[in-house]
Amino acid sequence: QDSRVRYYACEALYNVAKVTRTDILDNFNQIFEGLCRLCSDTDQGVKSGAQLLDRIMKDIVAEATTFPLETFLPVLRLFPSPH
Repeated sequence: QDSRVRYYACEALYNVAKVTRTDILDNFNQIFEGLCRLCSDTDQGVKSGAQLLDRIMKDIVAEATTFPLETFLPVLRLFPSPH
């Protein structure tokens, strides 16, 4: 049950991102933190939903004319790369 809720949350946020595009960047740090957690979920469906959301967020960041890097870097440091 919980995994379905997490999957539907990914799907809902994907749809919001698809419509709002760069306006969603106001909440980028919170979305990034959630994506980091969802990508390591044990449920494959949740991981797939997170990957779709991740791709659209990457596209949105790439098309944005500005990005709040100064507020994002401290958040990024909380999630060290597994490589």
